Amino acid sequence: MKVEYINPFIQSVQETFYSMMDCKVSHGKPFPTKDDGLSDNLIGIIGLSGTAQGNIAIKFPAETAKAIVGGLVGATFTEIDSSVVDGVGELVNIIAGNAKSKIQGHKISISLPTVFRGGMHKLTSPTVSYLTIPFKSDKGAFEILISFRPTVNEKEEALHESAYSG
Repeated sequence: MKVEYINPFIQSVQETFYSMMDCKVSHGKPFPTKDDGLSDNLIGIIGLSGTAQGNIAIKFPAETAKAIVGGLVGATFTEIDSSVVDGVGELVNIIAGNAKSKIQGHKISISLPTVFRGGMHKLTSPTVSYLTIPFKSDKGAFEILISFRPTVNEKEEALHESAYSG
């Protein structure tokens, strides 16, 4: 995966956490992931479509999710409830929306976020590989997983659209 597709997501995570929670994050070395395995994490995922397709997921251990969403809304959470689940969905939505505006040469739409919770869910696909980027913050560690595949560039889509309009 090209760095110009990865960096917008890294920047979006850093900007979102700093501007919304006054929380600095640092990232580790990205690594490819085909199957993330079963875990008790909360996973917020959002689809990307348009001139590029894929997904972005954010994966939080329960304690990290409670701390981060608590920082986002100014509350303390002692358990994973609907507010924490909704907060994870909102974070992946904000990060994906911010990243799509930074990706040059593509028109991208994002889907509604979905949040999975518990040990019965994992991100896996026989045809999709994710790039996992580990992050550390003072609220805990987490990961983002990115699947991004350009299908056509913006110029090609504009030519296609103009051929069929008018």
